Parts: sequence; structure tokens; C-alpha cells
Amino acid sequence: MVPTISPLTAADEHLNHQIANTFATVGEADHSWTEKVWFTLARKDAQLQASFGLGKYTNRNIIDGFAGIARGTEQRTIRASRILRPGIQDMAVGPLRYEVIEPFRKLRIVAAKNDAQPISFDLIWTDRLPAFFEGRDVAMANGRNSSNVVRYHQAGTVSGWIEVDGERHTVDPDEWYGFRDHSWGIREHVGTDPADLPPHASGKIDRDYHFNWLVSQLTRPDGSRYELAYYFREFRAPRGLEWFTGYINEDSGEQSPILQVYPELSYRKSDQAVMGGKIHVLQRGDGRNTIERTFEVEAINPEMGFRLNPGMYGPWKGQIHGAFKGEDFLDGECVEDVNHPDKFAANRRWEIRDRPLRISEGDNHGYANIESLVIGDWPAATFI
Repeated sequence: MVPTISPLTAADEHLNHQIANTFATVGEADHSWTEKVWFTLARKDAQLQASFGLGKYTNRNIIDGFAGIARGTEQRTIRASRILRPGIQDMAVGPLRYEVIEPFRKLRIVAAKNDAQPISFDLIWTDRLPAFFEGRDVAMANGRNSSNVVRYHQAGTVSGWIEVDGERHTVDPDEWYGFRDHSWGIREHVGTDPADLPPHASGKIDRDYHFNWLVSQLTRPDGSRYELAYYFREFRAPRGLEWFTGYINEDSGEQSPILQVYPELSYRKSDQAVMGGKIHVLQRGDGRNTIERTFEVEAINPEMGFRLNPGMYGPWKGQIHGAFKGEDFLDGECVEDVNHPDKFAANRRWEIRDRPLRISEGDNHGYANIESLVIGDWPAATFI
């Protein structure tokens, strides 16, 4: 081995190199470099929900992931982590496995039987819409480029089986829907912050903060499909709207940018779960004209919503994604009532969940997923 060149991998046989090194190395030295896949899958009646994520942290020499099942207020989650090398191309950790059957068309996610929780699944995700990019997610924190992430998401359905406590559930693609994303770059909240930085140097959120990330899939009466997708982070003045990306995406692959979005949503006060409301969208029209469109959303099951904190999105039991947990780590738990107010009071990030929604625009109907966090009073957020 040449000291300045990383080991060869199978991917190096292809003509896809973009840096003067092998695929065992990325072009950034930042320890926050991450490549991650995520899935949220739900029955259309929101009686059962599955979630899966896998993250590769090349500069940390770690790969980790989570899988979970939600039924009503009960959530079972398993987490796994291992040292990345030498299995740098193995998209698996512990009982979790991610497989590309056909790029952008068919993907497989597996949670094998394990000792952490009595849950397992073997699921095939199939596309319903093309994969669409979101805007590049860039953020600065104390002079450092703390986020520079490219992300695409995709709407689809799922088939296979899920097993919980020895009971097997057949997953019928006509009865399920789901979304997945794939992102890579420098991102925030990876591992623990260095202990020798000045206070607040890690870019923690301000006291008042408003964030939405929504993806959807709608079907018109003629059978054509499209989606509303947007993401924003909003602070109090003087920071204001820090970042926004939004599009109307068509099944033809066309993306039409959104100029502005105003999500007029109601939240359950006890745990700040999205209950429903209207999403007002402003798009560019001809000449100086603009077009306003209104989408209506409602929670399918008021109790349902897979919490991402146990999946290591943000600190959980001393864990966070990208942190070293041992050469081969596996654990998990069952939270019997994810909506209990004590959970929300103990950790504000407990609010962030994958919330199954119905969505409509006139005669067009479909399903959506929203992640949200509301700290402080915001005109668009009503608590009930």
C-alpha cells in the first residue's frame, strides 16, 4: 500500500473517481462528514409504521444505524454501530442491512432478528415518483461551515413483512406508502462537540425556533402523480428565515420552485404533534404574476409518529449518531407512551417525529410526512 493512497475497494473498478484517491476516502477532512439513508414507511390507516436509517462517517471510521416499529403510542427501536474499516463497502451494521436492487427504483431494507428488541422486517421499497433534489443545505456556526449537505428524497410504496413480538404482518404495497432520502456532506450534530470550544460554539438552536420538513405524494383524478416538498429553518430577528427550499415536483421529473410557503398548522399542545391545517404555497406565474396554491393536511392517527431521538438524531441516553460506541454495538428499548408530556418536557427534540398525514389539493389526494419543531410563539403555529 502507498502511504498517501487509501486501499482499493470494488467501487474503484468503475470510472467514477472525483478526487485523487480511492473510494475509501472522501474529499473533506471534517469529522462531521456523513453519508446517510433514511426511510419512513406507514400503513395508509397509520396503524403501523416502520423506520430505518444507516449512516456512514468515513472520517470517524464509524457506521451506525437504527430501525424501529411504531404502533399507536408504543415505539420499539434498535440501534447498532461498528467500526467502519475494513468493511467500508458493507452497507450493513449488526442486524441492519441496506441493499440497492435497482437504483432509484427498488431498494431493500432489513432488520434481522436480534437480541435488543423483538422486532424484525424484510422490506422492498419501490418508487412512485422520481428522486428529487432539495436545495443545498448550507449553514455557518461561529465562522465554521457547519453544514454543507446535498440531499434527494423520493416517494414510493413498500412490500414484504414486519414481525413484532412474534406476530408477522404482511406489508401490502396497496395499503402502504413511504418516503426515503439519501444525503451526504458536512452536517450538524454528528458525534459530540469538542470539549475545548468556547461556549455556544457548536451552533445550538436559539430559544425561539421554527422548523418544518415535509414530503408528500399526491394523485390526480387522471392518475398522474406529483408532490409538494419543502424545508425551512426560522429564527427570531435579526436572523429571521435562515434557510428555505421548496418545490412542486411532477412525475415527469419537472421541478417548479416555490417562492414562499406559509404552513398554517395546528399542534397538539401537550406534545406539539401536528394535527392538521393548510399549507399556502406561492409560485412564480407569467410576467409579474404569482400563483397561490393551498394544500390541506390532517393527521391520519393522532397518536402515531415515529420519534427520531431514539434513532440517535440528537442526544439520547448518552448516544448520538456518528459517535464511537464500541467495535460492535447493539441496543434498543420499548417506549410505551411516546406522547406522554414528561417525554416532551425532558427533551425538546422529542417533538421531532415522522408524522403520517393525509394531504389534498382540490380533487387531488395523497399522503405526506412532516417533521417539525416549534419553540416559542409563531403566527403560523396554533396550539390546541
